[in-house]
Amino acid sequence: MGNERGYTMVEMLVVMSILGIVIAGLTSVFVSGGRAELDLNRRFQSQQEARLALDKIKVDLHCASSAEVDATAGYLKIAEDNCSSTHVTYCALTDPLMSSRYALYRTTNVTSTRCTASDTSMVKIADYLTRNTGLWTFSAPNGLLEMISIDFPISVNPNASRDVYELKDTVVARNSLRCTTSCAQAQYAVSP
Repeated sequence: MGNERGYTMVEMLVVMSILGIVIAGLTSVFVSGGRAELDLNRRFQSQQEARLALDKIKVDLHCASSAEVDATAGYLKIAEDNCSSTHVTYCALTDPLMSSRYALYRTTNVTSTRCTASDTSMVKIADYLTRNTGLWTFSAPNGLLEMISIDFPISVNPNASRDVYELKDTVVARNSLRCTTSCAQAQYAVSP
């Protein structure tokens, strides 16, 4: 009969400790990979929402007969005459769970002059905005149609300034009246 000796306790402890180190390393790699995937999915989703919101705003502005901007209150009011005869308001409101996170809402409720969280007709169209003011700026150069510049800063981590994705565009209200004199934003903007 051959030698039936087993492993010593020291050999068993060495193998188990090496195996534990390898498994701990693999676990940390899988956990960090899962977190990175979740972060990238959130970023992609928020950027996609912002792009879709901008497309929706473009359609509404192209049909608009006039637009009113209140940059300090964070809303854009659009009067549509040629497409659907409805008035649309876009506004950014604070997320109730996180004060540094904002969401963009769209409503066709013309009875309210300001966007409020209690308005049940509002539909969320974008999330993870980093601010709720300065999203829109109005201009009506002499002889041209009304133009709205849009700036959506998006970040799934509002505490990190390096992760901010900014979506900018200028949209012309095609059905607005041409400004024949020196037009100022105050003529069209709603005062706060």
